[in-house]
Amino acid sequence: MQVSLPYGRTTITESIDVGAMDFATPKQWRVKPEHEVIHVLREPIGPTLPQLARHSRNAVILTCDKTRGLPSHMTIPLILEELAKGDLSTNNTVILVATGLHRDETMSDVKERVGPNIAEDIEVRIHDSDEESELVHLGQLPSGTPLSLNRLVVESDLVILESTVEPHFFAGFTGGSKVILPGVAGTETVLQNHSWDKIDDPKSRYGVLDNPVRADANEALRFLKRVFSLNLVLDEKKRLIRANSGEPIKSFNQMANAVDDHARVRIRHRPDLVITTNGGYPLDRNLYQCVKGIAVPENVLHSGSRIVMVSECSDGVAHDGFCNIMIRDQPDRLYELLKHSDSASRDQWEAQVLCRILRKNPVWFVTRQELKHDVEAMHMHYAATVREALESAGVRQGESVLVVPQGPSTILTLNEEKDAHA
Repeated sequence: MQVSLPYGRTTITESIDVGAMDFATPKQWRVKPEHEVIHVLREPIGPTLPQLARHSRNAVILTCDKTRGLPSHMTIPLILEELAKGDLSTNNTVILVATGLHRDETMSDVKERVGPNIAEDIEVRIHDSDEESELVHLGQLPSGTPLSLNRLVVESDLVILESTVEPHFFAGFTGGSKVILPGVAGTETVLQNHSWDKIDDPKSRYGVLDNPVRADANEALRFLKRVFSLNLVLDEKKRLIRANSGEPIKSFNQMANAVDDHARVRIRHRPDLVITTNGGYPLDRNLYQCVKGIAVPENVLHSGSRIVMVSECSDGVAHDGFCNIMIRDQPDRLYELLKHSDSASRDQWEAQVLCRILRKNPVWFVTRQELKHDVEAMHMHYAATVREALESAGVRQGESVLVVPQGPSTILTLNEEKDAHA
């Protein structure tokens, strides 16, 4: 059978001869024209942007970094038009890239997404979680997490969030208040929000809206003056399929519930092997992000299941901290070391989730030859092709193989039928 999987900006297609093969793909939504965003901005949940702008002296537009697929070249000009209707000019508006703890964002990356004209006509800044002079300390959240946010965000009369809403492996879903925390938060705030206990919480999984990581982010919104959110859903080709806007929590929750209905796929049995991806470019730009794709089938596997991950990783590992943690010890021992550590370290959560999976289910990683050493150093098996991965994993006649082409855009749920592997 021919299997096509997203791989960077292209796809790879291989002929795979195995026994029982099933596919898990989200429901199909109709692609919408980009001008649909205009209607969404003008009919928000709550006050419109012009109404909010009339009571604001300045505004900051928060946009995601290069690992997300936001069509900012289209959305930001529309946002600016709405602000102008409320007499808020570009001279009083700043674009801030919400990088969280991600690194290596450049102005070239920003121009690729927002377009060179916008990047030249309006001030653009890139958040740096380590730069204390750019942070404001705001006290503690109800969970005890200390809250520090970018000064621009705290001091702006109007904060506009633009983000994609997709399933997320420990925040439930991407986007919304997550653009604030971790997006524009200080390092210590992110470390506490991504602590062992919060990541280990059984609610911190794909498709769970009520979880401790998201709760912190929602609480952080209370420290801001006015917040407006533009929420987008894109298909596997990064085309617009759904959008809404307005009050940040209500609009986001509405969109997350719609995404859940779209993305959740129920399967009948625990598969013996899962072939997954990171959804192609830009989320599969680095190995660090690929823990998301590896985690997709976690809750439907049995103890003998294997995972095949397919990703180009054009930027390599991209997070030295993550790599340095993973090569320190074997996954089972490392998992316990992280669990009993007195304090969180940068990228610990990514290692925590990967080790949690590797303790029970081995991973074969299909990627570029240049990454073979890194893949194996992090206790995964390297393979140049999907067929090679299946042969190495020892798929036997009669075993079940589940293919999840869109990776993190998919939420897998096991039907409540009695399962022999449970």
